[in-house]
Amino acid sequence: MRRLLLSCCLLAFAGLALAQSDARFAALERNATAAIDAGRSPSLAVAVVADGRIVYERAFGYADVAARRAATVDTAYALASATKPITATAVLQLAERGRLDLDAPASRYLGPLKLHSLARRGAAPSVSQLLAHTAGLPTYAQLYYGEDIATAPTFARSVARYGVLVQPPGRIAEYSNLGYGLLGAIVERRSGMAFGDYLRREVFAPLGMDHAFVGSPAAPDADLAVAYDAQDRPLPPLYNDTPGAGNVHASARDLIRFARFHLDPGSAESVLGAAGVQRMQRNADPGALQHYYGSSYYGLGWYVRDDDGGERVVWHEGGMPGASTIIKLLPARGIGVVVLANKTEINDLTQALADEALRALVPGYAPAALDPTANYSPYTAQTTFLGGWQGEVHVSGRRLQCRLDFGDDGTVRIEYAGAQGKPVSAVFKGIVYGDSFVGAAQLQLPLAGQRGAAAPLLLVKLLRSGGVLQGALVAYAAPARLDYLLPFYARFTRRVSAPR
Repeated sequence: MRRLLLSCCLLAFAGLALAQSDARFAALERNATAAIDAGRSPSLAVAVVADGRIVYERAFGYADVAARRAATVDTAYALASATKPITATAVLQLAERGRLDLDAPASRYLGPLKLHSLARRGAAPSVSQLLAHTAGLPTYAQLYYGEDIATAPTFARSVARYGVLVQPPGRIAEYSNLGYGLLGAIVERRSGMAFGDYLRREVFAPLGMDHAFVGSPAAPDADLAVAYDAQDRPLPPLYNDTPGAGNVHASARDLIRFARFHLDPGSAESVLGAAGVQRMQRNADPGALQHYYGSSYYGLGWYVRDDDGGERVVWHEGGMPGASTIIKLLPARGIGVVVLANKTEINDLTQALADEALRALVPGYAPAALDPTANYSPYTAQTTFLGGWQGEVHVSGRRLQCRLDFGDDGTVRIEYAGAQGKPVSAVFKGIVYGDSFVGAAQLQLPLAGQRGAAAPLLLVKLLRSGGVLQGALVAYAAPARLDYLLPFYARFTRRVSAPR
C-alpha cells in the first residue's frame, strides 16, 4: 500500500510539472511573469481544464508581499462576483431536491425579508428572476473595512431600506448584488444551515474544493492571498453584506474543479444534474432587455455569449477592492480557465490571461472584449430623451422633487433639493442604449448617516417607457475605494416634449 501511495504521489507531481512546463502555455507564462514584474498585480493564479483533466495550473508572485509568501495554486483568493455561479448552483441544487420552486415568487422563501415595489406594475419577482438579475432590483453594494465591520447593519435592515423594485420584474436584466444576497438567504432558510456551511457540505466538499470558504477561513493560518488596492497598499479585512453575491474565497485549483463540473456535470451528479447545469446556461427571461456585454445575456448565475469568435462562451468575472477574477468556459469543447488576482481593478489583465490560455488550446480563438457597456453610445440629443423631465426621488423616507434636462448639446442637467433644502445641481454626460440611460454626476444625495466620501458620485440609471423615465439614482462612494452603491427609486415624466 505504501508503495502504491508513493507511486501515485510521484505520478501526481510528474503530471503537475508537465502541466507547468507545457509549451502550449509559454505565451501565457511570459505575459503573467511580465505582469508581475511590471507591478500589475502582487500575484496571479491560473488553472486550465480540458476534457475533464486539469492540464495546467500555476501561480505567480506573492500572496503576501511583506512576508514574501509565494502564491500557490492552493492559495485562497477572494472571488468577488465569481461567487454568483456558485450561489446559483446551490439554489438550483435545492430546487432539484424539491426544496424550492424556481418559478415561485421569491417572497415565498424569504420569511421576514420583504421587497417593496415602487415600479407600479408587474407580478412579484420569482426565484429565477433573482438568479437572472431580472427581478427589478437596482444596483447595490455595501462594504465595510476593519473596525467599521462591527458597526455594519444587518442584512435584514439593508433589505428593508434598499430592497425596492425600481423596474417591473422581467423588464431589464439589471445586475443586482442585493438579489444574490437574497438568494443566499433563501439557501439558508430552505436548508436550515448557514450559507457558508451549506456550500461547504453540498458544493465544496463533493467537488474537492478543499480551500474554499465563505467569509473568514476556519483556520487562522490558512493560505490566504492578502488583498491590495490600486496603489499596492494592503487592505484591511473587508465585509460585504451580501454573501451570496461576492463572499466566497477559493483557490485556482478549487475553482477549476468547479469549472470542470459545469463542463461535465456527470462527474459529480450529487451536486447538480445535467438539466440544472444546462438551465443555468440558458436565457431564463428572454423578454428582458439584456444591455450588458454586447450580444451576451445573463442566464442563472452565468453570462453567456452564443457566438464569441465562433465559440459559445460562458463566464463570470469578479471585481471588488483587492480582487480581480474570471472563470470562463467553452462548453462545446470541454475547456475552461480561471484566473485570480489579489489587486483592485485589473480585470483587463485577468481577461487577457484567460483568453491567452484558451488560445493555447483553441488556436485562432479571437473573443470580443468583455466590455459591459459595449451596446451603449454617448448621449447626443437622441429624441428618446431630449427635453425636460420632472419627477421625484425617494430618499430616506422623503420624496425629493427632481428635474432632468436632456440638452441638445449632448449634456444632461440634474437638480434637486439638497441637505438644507437648497437646490443643488450638476451637468454631466451619459450613455444610451435604446430606452436605457446611464450617467454619473458629481453630486451627493442628502442621506441620513451617510458615510463620508472625498468625491461622491451619483449614478443615474433610468429606463424609458413611453413618457415615463424610472429607475434609480445611486449614491456611489467612491471609485478610489468602494464603500457603497446605495439605490433610491426615481420616476420622471416628460415636462417638455421632444421636437419631432
